[in-house]
Parts: sequence; structure tokens; C-alpha cells
Amino acid sequence: MNLDTPTPMLGGLSPSQFMRRHWQKKPLLVRQAFPGIVPPAERAELAALATSADVESRLVTQFDQQWALRHGPLSKLPAWSKPNWTLLVQGLDLHLPSARALLDAFRFLPDARLDDLMLSYASDGGGVGPHFDSYDVFLIQVAGRRRWRIGRQGVATSGELRDDVPVKILVDFEPEQDMLLEPGDMLYLPPGWAHDGVAEGGGCMTASVGFRTPWASELANELLVRLTDEDPDGERPRGDRMYADPRQEATVQPGQIPEALLDFARAAVLKAAQTPLALERALGEALTEPKPRVYFEAGGALQPGQSVVLSARSRMLYDSAHVFINGESFRAAGKDFRLMRALADSRRLSALQLAQLSVGAQDLLAQWVEDGWLECCEAPE
Repeated sequence: MNLDTPTPMLGGLSPSQFMRRHWQKKPLLVRQAFPGIVPPAERAELAALATSADVESRLVTQFDQQWALRHGPLSKLPAWSKPNWTLLVQGLDLHLPSARALLDAFRFLPDARLDDLMLSYASDGGGVGPHFDSYDVFLIQVAGRRRWRIGRQGVATSGELRDDVPVKILVDFEPEQDMLLEPGDMLYLPPGWAHDGVAEGGGCMTASVGFRTPWASELANELLVRLTDEDPDGERPRGDRMYADPRQEATVQPGQIPEALLDFARAAVLKAAQTPLALERALGEALTEPKPRVYFEAGGALQPGQSVVLSARSRMLYDSAHVFINGESFRAAGKDFRLMRALADSRRLSALQLAQLSVGAQDLLAQWVEDGWLECCEAPE
């Protein structure tokens, strides 16, 4: 992908121009970003996915002016012709290759920021109410029509939510723009922009490509847990020591935390974060940790002459010293490291590239195939 080449998907902007002008700054409406787009799933297929406990789904209805929310598995949906309801299926890219292919159009953005692709089906008048998201989102109309009203509101202002409904709906919503999206149109919204999308006519399907923006407190909590994890064999890290207070004096204030213990705790946290490559390892493992409903089916054996592709459910990243996949970290160097980075960037390795790996790296990838993290391609590339 040439980052400086204009593309119709971004309204004639290049990826570099889009990132400078719009990313995390202001919305962008692109007419016919995906001309001739085909929905990644038919409505019957979407309904079937919603019946599975392995798929995250929600049903939002507004019948008789009353909002209601049901979480999946959803064994029964309202009649397709009944107005004012929406089915949302999260993580569609984990289940359908067509959804994963749609995500690939956005790989000018770091995979570390990618959340998933959600697909919503709405009958006439269906929607989830005016709300805001704390992440960047590309809203792609894949079937039917949806009217969007958007406003600079949300995280940047009070963002107060109604407390009398089961869905997150803003108390005060002041739209600044109104637009009707047809199949192939796309709307990008940065975090904090309030939006309200309502289906006009039946058969409305919208794909939402979301990019997560972790909160500092949540990320710190995740990293601290990983930084202080014990060795899998139960051995403590080298240089670890136990708190000691041989000079502690008798006290008439037993409820007070000793200053020495506070200093010890502060030093322990700082040391854990400053250990060489420890923070880097913890961050990479956290960013590639599979979601709770993600599972892998065991694969077969990697055969000579085969190429491999990452499973749609695998998350793979790297930094200057590690390769990370599905919550685990590995050190690599030289040609192995270069080829592992190529696997993360292109999500595939050819048979020729596999043959260039060291024996140890080949064994590792063979294990990933057995674990279902990688999939073999029968025909050599």
C-alpha cells in the first residue's frame, strides 16, 4: 500500500493526508467509498450467528416508544417487516472471511489499535439512539439506507446519559450535520462525536470498523498485572526481595501504613516498569490477548511446500525486540525476526519464506499451526 497515493475510499485523500487532516480530529463523509459493496453477511446468516453463545450479539428495540435491550444468544428475532429494531453482531471478522477482508482495507492504521468489525441489521426506523463512542469508527453502509445525525458532543462535553433506559442514550443531543448514507458510502467519526443513525426503509445494514483507544488507567492496570506475573515455573524474578522492617518501632497508631512500606511498594512498581524490555513485553502481550469469546480449533501438521496465513482470530504484533501473538511474546533476531515481522504485516508467509526460517523458528510456526493460530494453504504460492 502506497501511503501517499490518493484513494476513492478516503474521498480522494491519500492515507497520509487522511491521518493528518481527519484522524482523531474531525469527521469525514465519503460517498461511494466502496462502490458495489456486497454485505459481508446476509440477514439470515447474521441471525444464525446471533444464536451462538460464541458470538457477541445484542438486540435493541423501541416498540411502543419503549427502549429494550437483549444480549445473545438470541434464539428468536422480531419479524423482518416489523419496524424499530436493530440486531448487532460484534467481532464478525472472527467468523467470516468476507468481514476480515473488509478490515484489510484499513491496514494503513496500526493493528494495535484495531478492535473489530461489527455488523448491524436494522428494520425501518431501527437504531440505538443518540450516543457517543470512546473510539475511532468507520461506519460503512453495506445495504439499505441509514440517516446519520452527528454533533461535536460526548467526551468533549458532559456526555450525560439517560438513566431511564437500558441503552446508552445521551440526555442532550444537538446534531450539527444530517446525512443519508446509501450502500457504498462511509462516515468516519473520531472519539467523542455524538451520532444517531436511523434506518430509512427495511434491510439496513451498517458495518462498523472500530479502533480502540485505551484509557490510561485501564492500560496501567493491565500492564502492572503482567509486569508482576510470576514465572510460569513458580520461580520469582531475579533480584526479587521481601519487605523487611527491622527498625520498625512500637506504635500507638497501628492503623497507619508505615512510610517505609509505602516507599518499598513505590520502588517495586518502578523497578518492575524499568526492567529492560519488561514494559515492552507486557504491552505487546496485552495488545494481542484474545478476547474472552475467542477460541482456536486445533489444526493439522505443516507440510513441506505449504504456505501459511494467520487465522482471522489471531492478533500478531512486534516491536524492536519481540514478536507477539495471541498474548504470548517471543524474542527473535536476524532473518527469523525479519520474516516474523513480515508475517505480522502481511498476515501470511509463502513456502519460500518459510524455508528461509531457522529450524527452531520453523518448529515454532509448526506449533502455531497445530494450535490453530496459523492456517496452511494447500497450494504453494
